[in-house]
Amino acid sequence: MAWVVKICEIGDGRRRERSIFNLGDIDAPISIEQLGLSLDQGKAIMAAIQRAVISVQSAALADHAKARARSEAGVVLKDYRVRQIDTVYGRAEIRVPRLERNGVVDPSTNWPSHCRSTTEFDELRMTLSAWMSYRAAEKLMSGLLPISGGRHHTSFRNQVLDRGAAAEAVDGMDPAANPAGKMSLGLDCTFIRSHDRGSGRLHEVLIGHIERDTGRARVFSSIGEASAQRIDRIKHNLARSGRVDATRVTTFTDGGGGLRQLARGSGLTEMPVLDWHHIAQRLQHVRQAASGLKSSIPDLPGVTAKIAAEVERLRWRLWNGKPKAVSKTIEKILPLIRTKRKPSKRRRPLRPWNALMTGLFFLRKYTSGQEAWMINYARRHRDGDRVGTSQTESAANSLVNKRMNKSQQMRWSILGAQRLLQVRAAVINGDLAPFAAPA
Repeated sequence: MAWVVKICEIGDGRRRERSIFNLGDIDAPISIEQLGLSLDQGKAIMAAIQRAVISVQSAALADHAKARARSEAGVVLKDYRVRQIDTVYGRAEIRVPRLERNGVVDPSTNWPSHCRSTTEFDELRMTLSAWMSYRAAEKLMSGLLPISGGRHHTSFRNQVLDRGAAAEAVDGMDPAANPAGKMSLGLDCTFIRSHDRGSGRLHEVLIGHIERDTGRARVFSSIGEASAQRIDRIKHNLARSGRVDATRVTTFTDGGGGLRQLARGSGLTEMPVLDWHHIAQRLQHVRQAASGLKSSIPDLPGVTAKIAAEVERLRWRLWNGKPKAVSKTIEKILPLIRTKRKPSKRRRPLRPWNALMTGLFFLRKYTSGQEAWMINYARRHRDGDRVGTSQTESAANSLVNKRMNKSQQMRWSILGAQRLLQVRAAVINGDLAPFAAPA
């Protein structure tokens, strides 16, 4: 017994149906792989349904043209023109009627003889291209959709670059309708491999992450732009996030002077804050070195316990905004380190002690140079406010590293990277404007 898929018309006291796809015999599945439809069958059914729907729409166009010819004087139905249209579910043909009024032909549509109706396909193609390589997106969509054209990876790339160029012209868009009471702006930099000759091996990418008291966070990027252009980009994204004159904006940076200058140039009068994320990274090196001392001098267990306690005290002072006490704590640790035994052929090397000394040296150097921008992170955390740029680091990974740097050997031009980053940021922010249907 053969099974078929039909499309039915119900209404006005009548019922019409037509077969569009023959499923053939449906037997009991011998294995679990035979359960349901296969991928090829699913694509074939969707292509058949698409053709059937377009056939119904073609008949509706013809009925509309005939009604106009009957109701309007001097109007006659001249002929039909066949149009081949690429859709998401394959190519289809539609008969488009043409009307003639007093010798002048009035086509029902201005579609060319071969055109595309793939708005949703273009959206999906660009979104996938923003998150994975063009070739990977091509293989994925080729395996899922029966559309025959526009699947080459160069088409994917060209579409992303065109949309990225269009995204550069959004500076005139209106700001957010709901102003924010307070915001946190995180600024950080990452690098991608350069393809441009004469511009060095790497391109620097500025990453920004804006988080407001209520609503969705926003990310943005800048590559190959001067400071004035980066300042304009920061101002624009702050306005898009709802910043007004009364909004309190707290800026977090990694301690670089260039990022702080960008924040000041953007009109942010509040002092930038050194984020806790970078402090915790350097502190973690010290803690790991201190924990490795337990097996290095088993004959002096009291020394390692005191060092571990002082390191934890060091973290508490940094967390509670006491950077000036860091040097005092380190001065207490150094005499304990000097009580260690000198190495000999029978004793273990001094590598853990050297790692601890190196970690303490860089921690003191970093905190002493950043004291002016350190705050009481514990109090801010208790108030429910952000204390670091961990979200900015995550934005850098999702916006740049996962697509353009880590585990990939691609090299980028400034123009191509900037346009791709514009599309990726628009996808993350939900700003990606829908495609207009072709005329």
